[in-house]
Amino acid sequence: MHWKFDPFFSIAILRLKSPSSGSVSPVPLAKAFWIEPTANTQQRLLDMGWVFKPYPTGGGGRVYAEKTVDPDGNAALRSKPAPEEGLTFLLQLSDATLLKHTAPFDAKNADLPSFSGRARLLYFDNLHAVADNFGAYQLSKINAVEAGDLGSRVPAHFMYRPSENQTLKVEMNPLAPNGIPYSFNVNPKTETVEIQLPENGYQLTQKPSGKTETLYLTDETLPVNTIGVLRIFKPPGADWEPNKQYRITFREV
Repeated sequence: MHWKFDPFFSIAILRLKSPSSGSVSPVPLAKAFWIEPTANTQQRLLDMGWVFKPYPTGGGGRVYAEKTVDPDGNAALRSKPAPEEGLTFLLQLSDATLLKHTAPFDAKNADLPSFSGRARLLYFDNLHAVADNFGAYQLSKINAVEAGDLGSRVPAHFMYRPSENQTLKVEMNPLAPNGIPYSFNVNPKTETVEIQLPENGYQLTQKPSGKTETLYLTDETLPVNTIGVLRIFKPPGADWEPNKQYRITFREV
């Protein structure tokens, strides 16, 4: 028996002058954007025998998975994440001046979603990824990143003050396969609610108004140039294989 590493999934960051141009011909990588696993995910990759290699010039990276090969040549993964386990990667930008010329960071505050955290943060996952014309899967909600992809970075234990009057409770729905919502009652005296949950992405919903926003709960200290998080789960309705190509496309303004 011997071992080998196979490409497992890749993440590419693109930046277009218009959202439609990427559907006509291949687009070069946006080299100012970088991806790296969080500290927790990096340790998990090591435990499974997986390796993340960023592209040398920036613009994304690729994960390789270790396989065992028996004497008949049959290869099998040495290990893999649990069905509901997500691998988390940080999206970073080496040149902050690009934000002024990249949607949705040029948007006016009135056009941005609710913000309840310590910092705005783009949030992507592969649970609703859509295939493009090149066989890759787009992680943004539409062809290019928009304001709706923005969320908030929040500690795993925090006090939340609802933005809507007469909010009675707050529902936190995990953005993960088969996530079960958590419900927290608002204290009528302080008009706040104490929330403590495991590290994860969540959709927060104020009840009964139904107003929602995306939160990413983490106590991990993120680099100052982090502008987003990407969470990769087992693809819905499929196994981890074959190799998947994920893309995030920004629009230049």
